[in-house]
Amino acid sequence: MNFTYCKHWADKTLRVRVFILLLAASVLLCGCISNILTGASLIYERHSIYKSLSDFQLSANASRALYHDEVFKCRQCAIDLAVFNGDILLAGHVPSAKLRQEAQKRIAALQGYRRLFNQLAIRRTDPNYIQDSWITAKIRAQILADARINPKKFKVITADRIVYLMGDVIPLQATLVIDIARQCVGVKRVVKLLRYYNLSNHAIT
Repeated sequence: MNFTYCKHWADKTLRVRVFILLLAASVLLCGCISNILTGASLIYERHSIYKSLSDFQLSANASRALYHDEVFKCRQCAIDLAVFNGDILLAGHVPSAKLRQEAQKRIAALQGYRRLFNQLAIRRTDPNYIQDSWITAKIRAQILADARINPKKFKVITADRIVYLMGDVIPLQATLVIDIARQCVGVKRVVKLLRYYNLSNHAIT
């Protein structure tokens, strides 16, 4: 057998083996990275689910605190209760300062919330739920349409044409959402109840 031919065949075989080893290593590496990413995603999802369940429980407790009797069931009591990331918002209006203080007292007595925002106005008017719901729907639709914004990070509530923005967010996305809310037709005012984070997930405010 020709020595040159044998050497060429051996070199070719070696290259094939090296290629197979590199290919196998690449597959294993991709698998490891995939597992790492899947693990990180799973941790994030568990954290999100835990927060959602905590908010749900807190919202249920707050609703019971407000409506276990007839005090806030009057026609001119229009209270929008929202819970997001442990923050509680009371928006809308009640007919007297006494009722506003009573709402504050009942919610403040709860355990497990982070911040309480009592934005209740004192006014004797009927609520316009249809108009408020339409404003919220338009703002949410624009948030969903913007790829730069993570819609899961924001909660939008509208009461008496005043838009309340809640969430733990990065400043850039917050600016985009605030602009969307301000430019929405029918909005009287935008109230920012946001907590800001930088990209390394450290709280700014």
